[in-house]
Amino acid sequence: MAAKDTGRLRKAREIIDIGLALLESGLIADTHGNVSARDADGKSMVITPSRRDYRLLEEGDLVRVDLATGRATGRWNPSSEWRLHAAIYEARRDVNAIVHHHAVWASAVSAARKTIPVLIDEAADIGPISTAPYAASASKELAQSAAAELVRGSNAILLANHGAVAVGRDLREAFRRAVEVERLAKIYVGATVLGGAHPLDDAAVARSLAFFKEYRTDPGERRDSPGSLRGKRWRGGRPGPMMPGWRSLIGRSSPATAGSSTR
Repeated sequence: MAAKDTGRLRKAREIIDIGLALLESGLIADTHGNVSARDADGKSMVITPSRRDYRLLEEGDLVRVDLATGRATGRWNPSSEWRLHAAIYEARRDVNAIVHHHAVWASAVSAARKTIPVLIDEAADIGPISTAPYAASASKELAQSAAAELVRGSNAILLANHGAVAVGRDLREAFRRAVEVERLAKIYVGATVLGGAHPLDDAAVARSLAFFKEYRTDPGERRDSPGSLRGKRWRGGRPGPMMPGWRSLIGRSSPATAGSSTR
């Protein structure tokens, strides 16, 4: 098998792993949620298909979409939110993976149309999580609204009255941030109820960024050249109902039964 095909197969497997992890962690339900990764050519993305059960997905079920034309290649239709993913990749060249979910607390904050500030150290690399203006699901307007919000530099946003989007340099990082968004939403709501959410100041955010940049890099990667951090990806087994492997995805990150289907 050619090296290019091997790389694409590995990426497809990673996307399915992340989908299963979303399912097991309870961040998706019913047909909600989608995952994508930028292809190595930089001109296309690989995305989960529309309305397909993550537990039954195979590598060949994923759909390739040209970022410029929207032309899809595959046996299924791409996720209904493919425009959202494509617009973000076009707007943020540093982003190589996207996770979109409709988790309860993140959706609640999105319905209130609030911004979650940086409240805890672990959120420093995400930044303030603002709410993009409302637009209909799967619409071009939603894609434009989300991309415009992410251009400001944060690595996660809320979609008004909809859900959350997290981005990363790789799938592992995007997934970690997607999980963190839901936790931060809970913290934000709880702190607000208790009298007010007090964000970290700029100096604290800078210290946290420096600390977690080192903390989330595993020892093997630290011994390698700085450039190796971008290329390394998680190679663990596929998480599933009997193997809670998704938890390993939200620990150290490379320098990135609630439902059953993709949307």
